[in-house]
Amino acid sequence: MPCELTEDQNVWLPTSLINLAQDSVLEYLKASVRPRSQFYVGTDFGKHQDYSVVAVIERLRGHLYLRHYHQFPLETSYGAVIGYMNLIQDSWRTVWAVYANKTGFGDYIVEDMVRGGIRNVTGINFTDASKESIATALKEKIRNSVCPSYGWEGYVDTLEGEWRTTCPRGCRSEEGNSLKLRPLLYLPYDPDLIRELNAERFELGNTGKLQFNHPEGTHDDRF
Repeated sequence: MPCELTEDQNVWLPTSLINLAQDSVLEYLKASVRPRSQFYVGTDFGKHQDYSVVAVIERLRGHLYLRHYHQFPLETSYGAVIGYMNLIQDSWRTVWAVYANKTGFGDYIVEDMVRGGIRNVTGINFTDASKESIATALKEKIRNSVCPSYGWEGYVDTLEGEWRTTCPRGCRSEEGNSLKLRPLLYLPYDPDLIRELNAERFELGNTGKLQFNHPEGTHDDRF
């Protein structure tokens, strides 16, 4: 099935912006490997209609890298998801924090995680305000870029409909080419992930907060 990406005005992460974060060299790490770095784990629990997803971000010299994610089949028990996070925590060794969507579950899901051996767990309730804050942070980590040569740091903007990808100070490589900016967030090339990130829509709600949704027949569990 072709990956039909869109640039609609109400798409939260347009294709051109997602492309800035893609790194063709970056690959996912297996849950069983034993890397040492600064890792953060996030999970979104689902079961019947939505999928449970676990994602791991690596923080390295101020940049963020999506190093792992796993989407569980529907009907997977919450205990199996918690066990998977335990595997990552024990194998990866340096997991600094774990964040869990506890919406609809209350604190008991966090308590189950703690009883299962998960350390440094923070439960998050998804509200319009918290969703807007999290979604904005994700978007800004892609827009915020740095020049590896000059040290310029700022937000990339559109130039005649295209996102700026080169240093505005005119920095050039040793070969004389315009120096490309480096985003603060890197994503592996993953068509399924890209398609889901691109599917998220937003609109301004009556409360003044942004409200997020996705078209019928799609999911936003990875998002």
